[in-house]
Amino acid sequence: MEIGKILLSSSALALGVLASVYFFIGWRKHQDRQHARALLLWALALFLMYWFQVPAIFFSIRNVIVVTDFNLFFALTFPITLLALVFIYLGILQISKIRLGKKKKYIFALWLLSAVLFFTYHFTANQGVIETYSLPLIGNILFYLPIRILIIFVLARWLFTSKIKNIYGILGATGIIAESLFGISRNFFIIKNVLTYPPELWYATISSSKFFFITQTMSIILLVFGFFFLHFYYHRLRHKNNKRSSH
Repeated sequence: MEIGKILLSSSALALGVLASVYFFIGWRKHQDRQHARALLLWALALFLMYWFQVPAIFFSIRNVIVVTDFNLFFALTFPITLLALVFIYLGILQISKIRLGKKKKYIFALWLLSAVLFFTYHFTANQGVIETYSLPLIGNILFYLPIRILIIFVLARWLFTSKIKNIYGILGATGIIAESLFGISRNFFIIKNVLTYPPELWYATISSSKFFFITQTMSIILLVFGFFFLHFYYHRLRHKNNKRSSH
């Protein structure tokens, strides 16, 4: 039993749960609709993402994981995590007030539809069991990588167009960009290592990796703090604007 890993995974899980609840309450109470929608999207994203810590905790307790016990769980993490990343991206668009053109919206919708069809096919054909390399490989290359790159791009664009004007915004954007970079490094790690063993054992291939475990946990922590800093940024900016209008 690895106490350090258990505590780290459990802490990340608890942090994700609490932050998700906090943002959900904020969504119910917030008066600004755009900011409220961002809080709801981030609450949903954290709710979907932190459950990946569950098998990591089991693995740390037992030092062995029976992949067949988690077949459906592992298969579900692919579309669920992708949906969480989409929510993160849409939430950033809301709080940054960046508008996508019609062409970009069409391309994004088409890409999202192809992801839905891809994952639906795998669940229909294989009943939730990962039997081929296509799910981890294509899932990472065509879906995870593009959405993470989009998140980095929109935040970098926001930063460098001087629309973030206080330390909270800079820290928030930097935290989410760092999480996306960790995520991309895990994507390449999975692509590199998943081919070593049969596709059914893809999680067993990476579950013993300290790199995968630490970056996965750090991603949740970075997301939570990134969301909080952007939340504080908005309130600081709104307070400043209200103060100006009152004079």
